[in-house]
Amino acid sequence: MDKIDTQGLSGEAVKGCTDNVYPYDADGNPIYPSFNPPPLPIFSDKERAELKEIVLDALKEFHGDSFDSREAPMWTLDEFQE
Repeated sequence: MDKIDTQGLSGEAVKGCTDNVYPYDADGNPIYPSFNPPPLPIFSDKERAELKEIVLDALKEFHGDSFDSREAPMWTLDEFQE
């Protein structure tokens, strides 16, 4: 026995079966069909807008007035490293 078949995939070829036969490019690599999955959104547009509003409110509450003016936060990294 030359190879060990661990998944039962190396059985005899079935005559006329062309399920996994793909053309090859110039380098000898198989050319697979494109994969275009359908979009599966987790949140609807309404839920996404509501979550965005919740996150922005939480950030404003955490950073205070500096969040609206986009200033640097009121702390520095040195304060956390001490």
